[in-house]
Amino acid sequence: MKNCMVKGLLLASLITFSFMMNHALAQDLQVYKHPRQNIQFEAPADWKENPYHKDKGIYEIFDPDADIHVMLWYTTTEQDAPRYLEKMADMKGLVLEGKPVKIQIKNRDAWLYNAPGLVNKKSVQILLAVIPDGKSKEYPRENALHIIQIWCPKEQFTDNEQGMMLILNSIQITEQRVDFL
Repeated sequence: MKNCMVKGLLLASLITFSFMMNHALAQDLQVYKHPRQNIQFEAPADWKENPYHKDKGIYEIFDPDADIHVMLWYTTTEQDAPRYLEKMADMKGLVLEGKPVKIQIKNRDAWLYNAPGLVNKKSVQILLAVIPDGKSKEYPRENALHIIQIWCPKEQFTDNEQGMMLILNSIQITEQRVDFL
């Protein structure tokens, strides 16, 4: 009987803690919108933009405390989304196991790799995803693709994985697509 009470109290404490954490996270979230594209995501409000990219089509936001980075960009290609993702992963030197996993993000098909790699010569764990967005307006034979790259130092991934997946699952493609090429 005492064992059941302890388990019950522990379960109630965990539920209360989980509710409080989710409530706190929901209050502190901000929508970050790519300034030139029709893609946005939610992350904590105190994140910073990396203004150093020469390519203005790349949008990077990062958490200065946890060293989590989110990069968004857009491309057009004759390749389909899974094949393009394989090519991107190979170009980035990711250590891959198998094919990309098909997932759903806000009712859209997407493909994902979760793999170790290097960013700026640092060992990181990367969530690399692609979301198709129809055909390119400028190049009708090509597929329009949104690329999402979320990463953190490999040794911090276990602590950050859940938050990184929440960010990935908050990605939203808005209706107004812009081809910038």
